Amino acid sequence: MTNRYDKIPDHKVIKSAMQQELTDKQIEYVRTEIEKAVLENKHKVYIGLDSFNPSQKKKLGQVLKSKGYKFVEELSRSFMVNL
Repeated sequence: MTNRYDKIPDHKVIKSAMQQELTDKQIEYVRTEIEKAVLENKHKVYIGLDSFNPSQKKKLGQVLKSKGYKFVEELSRSFMVNL
């Protein structure tokens, strides 16, 4: 009977997987910052990473690179991205 319960994933595994993904609020924040920079005719955008955990920062970097953005500066608390 215990073997049946082994199929239920551990809470730590699920929580870890959830923390690696970007939240809707974080995605909206990045989109808004990029749109503001474009409307203000800026060539770079500053994205503050205070609300991102290390896994989410890595994921955001991967997503932005896959979309063709080039990083000017990567600090622990922010990204500076060329538009």
